[in-house]
Amino acid sequence: MEQSMELKALMLQAYKALAKGDSSFFERYVSQADGMLAIGTDPNEWWAGKATFVKLLKAQLEEAGGFALIANGLQAYSEDSVGWAADRPKMKLPDGTEISLRLTLVFHKENNDWKIVQWHISAGISNEDSLGKALTTQ
Repeated sequence: MEQSMELKALMLQAYKALAKGDSSFFERYVSQADGMLAIGTDPNEWWAGKATFVKLLKAQLEEAGGFALIANGLQAYSEDSVGWAADRPKMKLPDGTEISLRLTLVFHKENNDWKIVQWHISAGISNEDSLGKALTTQ
């Protein structure tokens, strides 16, 4: 694998689209292939397929007025027709509140365009909060 400036730039375009509430970006860059999956922070955000992802993302963007994501350590890599990106973006809400998130995407090159085949965004919670005890993390 090697670093991919192309995927990094695509991720920054995705962030701009989210901030503007522009779901058309995702119409273009989400794969129609079987197995496309998006997982969000809400337990009900397990969206299989492009149509479901784009429909529900569009609804959420309209409801929220966009999601401002600020890159924080964005990295992207690719090899042949497969790539991935990871970031710890900050989501900035209209009232100024910032939420630390974790985001990973898997891309596949289809007809010379990178397409999202897997999306996972989450808000990390401590082991103490989820398991009731501390575990070694560093």
